[in-house]
Amino acid sequence: MVTMALQRFKKFERSKELSKKLVIQPRDLAILSDVADYRFLDAEQILALHPGSLRNTQTRLALLFHLGYLDRPPSQKLFARHGTSFIYSLAEKGAQALGRETKMREVAFPYLAHAMMISAFRCTLTLALKKQPDRPEFGRWVQGYELKDLLSRRGEKPELVPDAFFSIERERTRWNFFLEADRSTMSRERFLDKLKIYWKWRNDERLLKTLGISKFFRVLTITYSEERKENLRAISKNADDSGQGTSRFLFLSEKTYSLTNPEKLFSPLWLSPKDNAAHSLLE
Repeated sequence: MVTMALQRFKKFERSKELSKKLVIQPRDLAILSDVADYRFLDAEQILALHPGSLRNTQTRLALLFHLGYLDRPPSQKLFARHGTSFIYSLAEKGAQALGRETKMREVAFPYLAHAMMISAFRCTLTLALKKQPDRPEFGRWVQGYELKDLLSRRGEKPELVPDAFFSIERERTRWNFFLEADRSTMSRERFLDKLKIYWKWRNDERLLKTLGISKFFRVLTITYSEERKENLRAISKNADDSGQGTSRFLFLSEKTYSLTNPEKLFSPLWLSPKDNAAHSLLE
């Protein structure tokens, strides 16, 4: 009955017909926590992170939306996406259930599209880590305002705020990465300038200390298409001092990986501007 009732309701307006009482289950809290951490997740990604029945998951997400625990950003109506899953963000009652604060604001289409590209990569990487035989783990993941605030601890305004910074740990080894999600909206010149800043960062002792990392880190760029990947890879030869390219910068098209085949992220498919040798993340 609940499922049939939900189908009558508007997709982006909360219904006033449902009871305001809902017993929040542990799985609900886990979903709300992930939505808060990721900023945005769609139903397909939520189901991948929290396996269960597709129908029951969709019904539960709809209830959490209509009762004010989750939001469905209206701007998702403005761009075509693979599949029909709704995109969710944390709403006020969801933040209260987690004991967090949230700022309610309208999300414009370009920001949402870019944020979903980051979420798709992070979600896929999370699934890929679980499939690795030696079970490496996230050390941490920082993005958005949290990352900007972290970089500002150097005592000056950061000249660049990456889309994300994360680390992967296995036993006593840690790999550090910056992430750039490119939707082909930035000029190639501007992108090259960003890579030059990353190259300079390897000798920025204050920044390295702030992040708690060594001078060796990698910059991963995921692109919307293979063509864009090759274009950016070609111009990034000029980002390092030698002008020959460096394997510090790695590129991959998002067409390469998916939620159903996440282990692709750890395959030797990443390419650098230095040569055509294929790299894996943990090498």
